[in-house]
Amino acid sequence: MPWTVLTRMWKLMRDLRDETLPQLERLGLAPNDPWLLASIEHHHHPTEVVRLTQMPAPTVSQMLKRLEAEGLLVRSLDPSDLRRYHFELTARGYEVLKESRTLLMSAMERRLERLTPEQRRQFVELLDILAQSEGEKVGKE
Repeated sequence: MPWTVLTRMWKLMRDLRDETLPQLERLGLAPNDPWLLASIEHHHHPTEVVRLTQMPAPTVSQMLKRLEAEGLLVRSLDPSDLRRYHFELTARGYEVLKESRTLLMSAMERRLERLTPEQRRQFVELLDILAQSEGEKVGKE
C-alpha cells in the first residue's frame, strides 16, 4: 500500500504539472520555477533555498541565474555578510508568482471539487498527519 500511495501522489503532482505547463511556459516559467520563486519570497539566500527545496546547489544556482535574466529576481550582496548573495523578487517576479499560484491552485481545485466538503476536510487532516515529522503534533486550525 505505501507504494500505491506514493505513486498516486506522484501521478497527481505530475498531472497538475502537465495541465499547467502550457500556461507556465507562457509566463516564461519551467515546471519547478513557481516553487523556487515561492522559496525566494521568504528565504533570500541560495543556501536556504537549497536546504528547503532539496535540489542540488548547481541546479538552484542555474535556475536563479535564469530567473534573474528573465527579470523575475534581483541579486545583491547581503549587507550583513558581503560573501553571500541575497535574492529578492522583482515586481514582475511577484506578479508571475501570483499568476503561477493561481494556475496551480485552480488545477488542484478542479480535482478537489470531486470530493464532498467532508472528504476535503478529512483529506487535509490526513495530509497533515502524513506530513508531520516524528514526534511532531498536528494542530487543529
